[in-house]
Amino acid sequence: MADDVLHDLDPEAARLQAPAVDPAAVDRHRQRTYSSYEAFLRAHLARLDAARATLWQRDTSSLEAYARSVEPMRDRLKRMLGFWTEPAERPALRTGAPERLHEEAGFTATRFRLEVVPGLETYAIELVPRGPGPRPGLLAQHGYGGTPEAVCGFTRSANAPDYSYGSLGLRAARRGFHVVAVHHPSGYGSHADSQTGLPQFPDRGPNYGKNRLHRLAIMGYGTLFGLDMMGSSRGVDLLLARPDVDADRIGMYGLSQGGESALFLPAMDTRIRASVCSAYFNHRFVKLIGPHRALSFLDSAEEDKFFSEVIPCFSDCDVVSLIAPRAFAVEAGQEDSSVDFEKSQAEYARAHEHYQRLGVADRSEFIAHAAGHVSATCRAFEFLEHHLDLRH
Repeated sequence: MADDVLHDLDPEAARLQAPAVDPAAVDRHRQRTYSSYEAFLRAHLARLDAARATLWQRDTSSLEAYARSVEPMRDRLKRMLGFWTEPAERPALRTGAPERLHEEAGFTATRFRLEVVPGLETYAIELVPRGPGPRPGLLAQHGYGGTPEAVCGFTRSANAPDYSYGSLGLRAARRGFHVVAVHHPSGYGSHADSQTGLPQFPDRGPNYGKNRLHRLAIMGYGTLFGLDMMGSSRGVDLLLARPDVDADRIGMYGLSQGGESALFLPAMDTRIRASVCSAYFNHRFVKLIGPHRALSFLDSAEEDKFFSEVIPCFSDCDVVSLIAPRAFAVEAGQEDSSVDFEKSQAEYARAHEHYQRLGVADRSEFIAHAAGHVSATCRAFEFLEHHLDLRH
């Protein structure tokens, strides 16, 4: 039984017991201690990064042996992100009534609600080409603060010169892909093309919406990105449910944080046969904690980029090894202010080694361009068309 007696305060607690010390001296000790903690943690993470390769036991003697050898790390990746359910174990796909957004000679675009897991829903846009199939399906994934409307091309800034998807979804549908774009939440409360804050917390900053969800997710043994991966994987379920889509020709193309999705989801969902990761690929250690020519995530306000085993286990080149031997391309701009182009090239070279050792070097590619944070090359679509066997 709880003690309901209110106890007296010690009167000595209200009296100064000794002369106050120099506050500047206190702060010097605080600074040294903080710096010691940071140096210790950076060194600890550097050791983990250096030892990362020892955790992987890749067997490249055959494609079958390779698939078996990397499967434990695929399972580990799924556990790290959390909330994953294997496709065969999921409930039947549930969608809301479609709302027609756009129609032209070659395709129709609709928007509808989509169940991710029981009790959780998002929304998606689908662009369905006219005419008979079978045809390849494509997940078009938006980035941080974006929307399916933005990645598909239904916003005012759809074709901006930088930080732009270049109407990725529209371009894909006009090329003959059956397109699905799934929403990953960040915030709401504004009619701007990109919104990551929350109207009920106007003073918390533009990253607060996504950070808030991520905090809730990590207290439930998962991550917000893990839920996002389930949402996009339900997009694969949706494509496979369409009679005009060939189940063996599913691809993905994402920009920025959508590029992160286009790296991680094919590593988890092996039904995706080809993927283009745009404006994201990097040496993960330096992008997370620096030094990096762009802002490192350690010094940004984006909390959702930090996963428990990403440095010990999963640099970007390692995640690609879970995609191989399926097709994978990096799209990178020399003027991208968020991604270090040279580090992206170097990390890709390490990723490409997996394909070379498996004898399928032609299934991966580095697609460079002279612009910034955009997904706008013809070559990215040509890569997908080739590996997904899209004939015009």
